[in-house]
Amino acid sequence: MNTKAFFNDKNYHAFTALEKAHFLSFAPYAFQASLCLRDFGILDFLLQHQDGVQFEDIKPNRTLSHYALRVLVEAGIGIGLIIEENGTYFITKTGILFITDKMVRVNTDFMQDICYEGAFKLKESLLHGKPEGLPFLGPWNTIYEGLSKLDAKKTKSWFDFDNFYSDHVFALALPIVFKNNPKTILDIGANTGKFSIHCMQYNQDVQMHLLDYAGQLAMAEKNMQEKNLDRYQLIPHNILNQQTAIPGQYDVIWMSQFLDCFSDEEIKQILIKCKAALNPNGRIFINETFWDQQAHHAAMYSLQMTSLYFTTQANGNSQMYDSRIFIKLIEEVGLTIKQVNHGIATTHSLIEISL
Repeated sequence: MNTKAFFNDKNYHAFTALEKAHFLSFAPYAFQASLCLRDFGILDFLLQHQDGVQFEDIKPNRTLSHYALRVLVEAGIGIGLIIEENGTYFITKTGILFITDKMVRVNTDFMQDICYEGAFKLKESLLHGKPEGLPFLGPWNTIYEGLSKLDAKKTKSWFDFDNFYSDHVFALALPIVFKNNPKTILDIGANTGKFSIHCMQYNQDVQMHLLDYAGQLAMAEKNMQEKNLDRYQLIPHNILNQQTAIPGQYDVIWMSQFLDCFSDEEIKQILIKCKAALNPNGRIFINETFWDQQAHHAAMYSLQMTSLYFTTQANGNSQMYDSRIFIKLIEEVGLTIKQVNHGIATTHSLIEISL
């Protein structure tokens, strides 16, 4: 993506640039007001009455005072979710997409339930190299230690966000992963077991080995048992523990949206451990979303903002990567990149690696 072209000041006047700057200065309230307009049912009501309604006829799904409704609707006009013409109120195209687009909803819920409070600690997190916003969620060193302990609402928002950006890639990746008919696959960062389930349903002979924290593996096992699958082995393991090798040897090692959870040096340490666990003719497959490989600015922006979630809530030292930096890390540990497929399901990149 040519980011310089997108933000080139020659593309708009100084007043437009000033307007953008003002939008940034009030961004926290814009986000919270948008969420209230959605959750109170105001935008949904306007969507159902696209011919326009008078203010006194706006009936949200919760009782709001005249004052509360007025300040929210007026905020919606400034944000661009609502327009008013001669006393009649309409929902805008942006307002419609804000409540109907699944990706927007997943992102919004993740920001609100997981990130918003902790975002206040961004400065401290940057200075200390620690996720200083994580205590808003729980008393852990990293969020991954606490995923199985979040309350139901936060759990849903985290996993909806995580799964939304990986699930639709699996069907496209499986023919590539299975092209050499692997018998054993190690799923590192197995999470809820979705990729392993896809693999066992795709190939009736493959043996899956799931590596993750014990709490995540318990969730994965429950999901696999519900589908009557038994060709798997669970490996409770802290991948960052350099004193403990990955047990076994595998034809394929799979990591999906996993390595972005670690720093540059940690990624290299993990890849070195993977080298030792890979069969001589085996392959490592890495599925990632790289911000520099996105076709649209909104996708690039979303990934760069997600990096700040890693800074404040996840672990304080990881991010959504620039592919050029990521590929260099692979090369630095002596692995060979066989193929890189960018643009899988539009946003993802699949890297195939050999010894």
